[in-house]
Amino acid sequence: MWQEKLTRLLALLPILLFSIRYGLYGDCHMVLGPNTSRLLRVSSLFVKQVEVRDDDKTGVSIYGFSEKPELSVEAKWSSSRFVVVGSYSGKGFSLWLNKGSRIGIKWQAQSSILSQLEVSLIKGDRMHEQVLSTNSARFDVSNGTTYGIEATYRIEEDDRYNIGITNQNSKGVILLMNVNISSTMYNIKKAKSICSTKNEPCRLDLSYPSTQYVVLATPDTQDLSGMSVAISYIARLVTYVGILGIAVIIICFILKSLGACDNESYVEETPVTREITETDPMLPHKELGSIYGTCEEESNSGKSSSSEDLYDGRICVICYDNTRNCFFVPCGHCATCQECAQRIMDVESRVCPVCRRPIYKVRKLIIP
Repeated sequence: MWQEKLTRLLALLPILLFSIRYGLYGDCHMVLGPNTSRLLRVSSLFVKQVEVRDDDKTGVSIYGFSEKPELSVEAKWSSSRFVVVGSYSGKGFSLWLNKGSRIGIKWQAQSSILSQLEVSLIKGDRMHEQVLSTNSARFDVSNGTTYGIEATYRIEEDDRYNIGITNQNSKGVILLMNVNISSTMYNIKKAKSICSTKNEPCRLDLSYPSTQYVVLATPDTQDLSGMSVAISYIARLVTYVGILGIAVIIICFILKSLGACDNESYVEETPVTREITETDPMLPHKELGSIYGTCEEESNSGKSSSSEDLYDGRICVICYDNTRNCFFVPCGHCATCQECAQRIMDVESRVCPVCRRPIYKVRKLIIP
């Protein structure tokens, strides 16, 4: 039925809208490093506002653009800190770096444990790809008891990068790590709107209906621990309702063009079956021009005489004495009595006295 098809198609629409709302534009958390910026592309057709929450209240700034900003600003920062790593364990720091940025890593530890330390740079949030492993290239730092390792890497793609430290020593170690970053950032001079999370979560309104660009920029805190930022997309409900309504109209129009929505109801005729008994003729009843040799009765026959009974289908057409009380198979004619019918069956010809068709059986007629 077309109602069932329409119901199934309509059931898929909320799933599609739900996937857009909570899949493509679902709430998310991200970790940003100091003095960096990240670009988000948002369709204002589905999103009304972008809300950003900074639990640490470090003052993340949000900039709105109608066109994609240029990645042309360079900012340099560095961080130096002692890092404690337990035995047979690891530690890491997350940074967001844009294409064209450069990162330099240098760390110092005692020469006896340095060979069991490995510092690596891993790209990606879900699909991890090791792009840098610095467990060679040693150089002397001081009096020969302390050694250090240094490596640099140029960022080829915007992504999240994790600085990982792995300790394969049986004891915990303390090392001095220096990180130097030359970060490529987006130019925010042409921003149409701006807000900050320094005091409270902020919402950035998006102009309808063009694609908008949002840039998250962090201050220079020189903290490798990173900044945790929560982003929520406020849906534009009128778009979802409109898409659902237009889809319903289109689907109904398609079904109507295919003839599925016509008002005319089609009712399938169910054949009526009747149980066949021995008294039913094997051939269908055929109207004859004369009533001679049939079992029909005239409704207006009020007199009883031998001639009238003969032509009214009551008296045997052979003996003219007995009442017709049997019929022939397969023709179904009721023209004789049982005795005369038996005499017909005893001869070799065995034909019906009415239609002259061969007779196979004689059945007794039960008259109520």
